[in-house]
Amino acid sequence: QLPYCDRLVFTVIQDTQVIMLKFMNGELDLFGRYSRIEMYETLKAEESKGRFVLGLSGPDSGPAFYLNWDAENDNLREAFRDRRVRIALSHAINREEISEIVYGGWLEPSGYSFGRSNPYFDEASYKRYVAYDPVKANALLDEAGYFWSSGSDFRTFKDGSPFEMTIDISGTGTSDVCEIVKSHWEAVGIKVHLNISLRDIIWPRRINGEFDIHHWGFEGPADPLGRLNDWAIMGDTVPFWHRNASQGGPEWLREATREILKTLTTIDSSAARRHMSRARELHSENVPVIVVGSGYRPWGANKRIGNVPREVLLSDVYRSMRAIIHEQLFIKDDKPIEGG
Repeated sequence: QLPYCDRLVFTVIQDTQVIMLKFMNGELDLFGRYSRIEMYETLKAEESKGRFVLGLSGPDSGPAFYLNWDAENDNLREAFRDRRVRIALSHAINREEISEIVYGGWLEPSGYSFGRSNPYFDEASYKRYVAYDPVKANALLDEAGYFWSSGSDFRTFKDGSPFEMTIDISGTGTSDVCEIVKSHWEAVGIKVHLNISLRDIIWPRRINGEFDIHHWGFEGPADPLGRLNDWAIMGDTVPFWHRNASQGGPEWLREATREILKTLTTIDSSAARRHMSRARELHSENVPVIVVGSGYRPWGANKRIGNVPREVLLSDVYRSMRAIIHEQLFIKDDKPIEGG
């Protein structure tokens, strides 16, 4: 019998850089839960020393901007509920620029849809409204009635007040993406403010609906059924981006909810595919959330661990390293074995 793992030891480490260093030093056997793509170059350089094997997971969840469909500001609420405005916001983002500047090219431009690892993935939905097209964005905003008068710095709402909004950002780790998106949206006439604060402040604002735009990782593209509260009306105050959807949500979201609920109550795989494909199309076509792209993340395993899979999915929706079943891992000799 191989010496299979019979226990797991978890070490609580608050600093992600320390987690990476401890893994490289051989103090941790598995690494991935809090990895970031900017760690890949350092890890790749260390991999040649033979202590661990390195892999890339993705593309999966990347940066997203959750618009508040129930924003306290009447003008902003009306704008966010206008599909033309949402499409304009998406087309105004230069995703390739963000990928190169922030992610070193490791961010695949994508929109609001199911991810590549999902069985109901569709390429056209995944790329919908992704193209960088400020001309189209400006035209859509004009069509929606948000005009940019000659000589004015920004567009105005329909009552003549400035078209402005605030992005809530948890900490400074993702503010670089928001700074670039801010410049893109201001280039089409929308004034953007950044509210960078502690997670303990930003998170209550999210769950209480007290934000204009909530910047976060895109939730559940790998498995929307694992994040039902983000993709369907499952209660009185969800999804969080439209807390009043149960009373006055749009018909497309109600239909998507019905399709998802049908999926949960059938054992017919063809019916499940039909329902989820319809739900995917409703979400992608109405683009309620502005997604920037799908990212990659590094993961690794110490070479003393055997039976490690070649591919791992670090999707937050699974809360773990998908494909690694710890009971199937075994311990080799204390000295790392090449090719493990």
